[in-house]
Amino acid sequence: MSSQSETVAPPPTPLAEDTAFELLRAARRLIRGRTRAPAYWAAADRITALWLGAPLHSTSEFHVAAGPDLAASLDSLYEEALLAEDALEALPGLTRRLQEMVEPEAAARELKRYEAGLPEVELLEAARVILATLTTQGYATLHARGAPRLASRWLEAWAEAVGAHDLQQQRVCGLALLARLPPEARQPALTRLDLTPEALVPRGTSFSERVAEYLERYGDTSAVPMAVLGTLAFSTLPTEEVEALLELCVGETGLLRAMSRLFRLAQDVSFDPTEPMNVGVFASADGKFSKSELDARLNEAWTLHSIRTRRAFEEVLAARGQDVGSATLAAWFQALFQMVARLVPGTWKTE
Repeated sequence: MSSQSETVAPPPTPLAEDTAFELLRAARRLIRGRTRAPAYWAAADRITALWLGAPLHSTSEFHVAAGPDLAASLDSLYEEALLAEDALEALPGLTRRLQEMVEPEAAARELKRYEAGLPEVELLEAARVILATLTTQGYATLHARGAPRLASRWLEAWAEAVGAHDLQQQRVCGLALLARLPPEARQPALTRLDLTPEALVPRGTSFSERVAEYLERYGDTSAVPMAVLGTLAFSTLPTEEVEALLELCVGETGLLRAMSRLFRLAQDVSFDPTEPMNVGVFASADGKFSKSELDARLNEAWTLHSIRTRRAFEEVLAARGQDVGSATLAAWFQALFQMVARLVPGTWKTE
């Protein structure tokens, strides 16, 4: 990575830490009260502590906000946009509104509006507050640790992660929306939804090929990159280890890409026919399968994919563990696979 001595523009002045925490807590309370049941949040908090908080050495609320709070709020927002009467406008409009909050100056201005406290706002505003807080505080925290180049690299990766998640969510919802439109209305809608005609028909000819294709196209809807990067900025690990982890995540090794696909498949192994689009819906596009048949096929795909991913991570540990600290990386990978094992049965979907 680049030398820390290179000149990097300083971050905008963030809110006082106490004020930022109060805003974050208020936004989290609002999101939790409107999106999921208490049992879901209890399970999500335990899982987040297992695979993010402990191995990445983050004890603040930021890793929880970056993980389940952000994921649940964005899932709900895109679901609402898909069901809106003006969904063709609502979906890209939502993406634009969220993207504004990964630019530090815009994020700082947004938070300044609520410096005196967060009133009872819409869900979108609560999500924007969380994004803005993570953007400004994460960037400022790394700067304050004397690592301006790391801060700049983190901000770039953070913006890319949020952007990829939101655009993929928009496209997945777009596929569901297009299925409801008459044929003559679909072509004009493609451009507005950032989709191509090729996206409407899977390239793969087998179930397993289509599973891999879905994960490649839409794996970031798992929200894993946002969770990891939103945690990493506030890690108490030595700066050198944070920098090495960031490089593993977003550099040539592509650790986050592999994690995203693993999480996405783990969440979809238990087929949910009520969802307009998921791995099972996409992979069975030209076939009629019962839920039990789809569950069996998805479990087979999961077994193969998880074995390959575990082997790839073991190779990363052997080759790059010394850059980060073998104990840190090994603990993180172990926690990761413990966590996805809890997701596969799908019981969390009814909590």
